[in-house]
Amino acid sequence: MSIERATYCITCGARLEPEHRFCWSCGAPRWTPTPPAGDGQEGTLRPPPGPGTPPFQAPAAPAPKVDLGLLPWCYAAGAIFFLLLLAQDLPYVLSSAGRSLLIAQMARSGLPPSMQTSALVTYIVIVMGGELIAAVIHAAAFYGLRGHRRWGWLAAVVVACFWSLLIVGIPVLVRLVNREVRQAFGMD
Repeated sequence: MSIERATYCITCGARLEPEHRFCWSCGAPRWTPTPPAGDGQEGTLRPPPGPGTPPFQAPAAPAPKVDLGLLPWCYAAGAIFFLLLLAQDLPYVLSSAGRSLLIAQMARSGLPPSMQTSALVTYIVIVMGGELIAAVIHAAAFYGLRGHRRWGWLAAVVVACFWSLLIVGIPVLVRLVNREVRQAFGMD
């Protein structure tokens, strides 16, 4: 007949049955003894930690949230701006009258008829695709900054870099790469 030792939870001290893998009271994982590593005494086991001793390392403190003020809303305004540009250009491409008007403008500018169709397709892909991509990246920056997501910070930095070509993005870029903001988004 074997005598079974009673085991207790190292977090809250509740008595554990042999089949319990987790504490029924607090949910902490059951402590299991592990042999010490590399001290030459392979047959000895360390005693369990006492109740209230954390069995694992404490989780890292979450990054502090930083207040960006109206900055995310500027990205939302940028997304709306590019969506409006797209909505303004879309009727020209979708209607046959609009396409013929664009082709007539190309003919007036001296473009030969053999290149007009390819120029129209290039216009659609570059201009309208660029407007759509710009709207999506601005929207991603808005939602990512509002939710304090790393991908939102990256999208905001990309957009600010492009807007820096027009100088208006430089102060935004400086604010985004500030140490405090980088740390809040986990980029440091």
